[in-house]
Amino acid sequence: MNDVSPSVLRSGQLDDGARRLKGQGIHNLGYRGWSGQLASGWTRWLVIALVVIRRSWQNTWLKRILFFAWLPTLWFGTGLFLWEQASNYPEWRAIVVPLTRGLPRTPVMEELIAALRIDDMAGQRHLAWGWLLKSFFRYPQAFLMVLMVGLIAPPLISQDIRSRAFLIYFSRPLTRTEYVIGKLAGLWAYLAMISAIPALVLYVMGILLSPSLDVIAATWDFPLRIAAASFVLMLPTSALALGLSSLTQESRIAGFAWFAVWILGWFTYSAVTSAQSFNSQSRFHDRNQIVEPVESAWTHLSLYHTLGRVQNWVFGFSDLSDVVWSIVILVVLTTGSLVILFRRISAPMRV
Repeated sequence: MNDVSPSVLRSGQLDDGARRLKGQGIHNLGYRGWSGQLASGWTRWLVIALVVIRRSWQNTWLKRILFFAWLPTLWFGTGLFLWEQASNYPEWRAIVVPLTRGLPRTPVMEELIAALRIDDMAGQRHLAWGWLLKSFFRYPQAFLMVLMVGLIAPPLISQDIRSRAFLIYFSRPLTRTEYVIGKLAGLWAYLAMISAIPALVLYVMGILLSPSLDVIAATWDFPLRIAAASFVLMLPTSALALGLSSLTQESRIAGFAWFAVWILGWFTYSAVTSAQSFNSQSRFHDRNQIVEPVESAWTHLSLYHTLGRVQNWVFGFSDLSDVVWSIVILVVLTTGSLVILFRRISAPMRV
């Protein structure tokens, strides 16, 4: 009577096994230890940045912009080569002088042309290199920056807001600061590819193309100026772009707002200063002061010209007193954009 049939025994064993699996299987909603490799807490932001870089790289137009961003280095590198050759070999001056005729007659250009005529090119080397590097940042790279950021930045925050991905992000050991730094770093990586990196390559090209390495003693400070000019270009623009992206759930609206800021600012500045352009030539007689169109009192209507004004100071073409208000505007713009960004990414957690 006490014997248990094999079928009953097997059934009881299966029931016990099922109960054990139920306590340890997929239905267990308790804590589970992580068996993978842990990353350092200092590199959490890097995960976000790498995701931004990989996703953005899938855009074909972004690759084209990067290609065109490096083409100006050949043009400006040729300018450095011609200047150095003309400073060491008089026969090269006959080639350089005609090339300067189509350039705007600013005080800087007048000084460079005078250096060609009186054989003082070595003494004006720092001025020539600074003017070429400043122009590199000011014109082709600034234009490409607007296009690049307009492609990358609009969906970075708006898509997370629309999908409420913050509920996943901040359920992990990830702070708001690390999240923002990761987004900014991903954007900075691409901005560096069109600003700091090609400018440094241009500087190295100028040294290698020079007949003598003595040029280093006269231009040693330009890597520091390039880093400062890149900082001026990257920080306010990336903060503004992410701030605009955080204000909407539609990336196309954020993209429209980004381009509107630059286009409307440019045309407003041009319209207001059109009358002043007729009188600009009258100020060129002062050879001790660098006067360019961006020095107009209406500069701050345009973010493009405000950035250019500060970059002029970085490369030594204006005094600090001339750009104080431009710096203040960029600081306020950056701070305000970051405040809006932090408030917006915190909103889902307050709901």
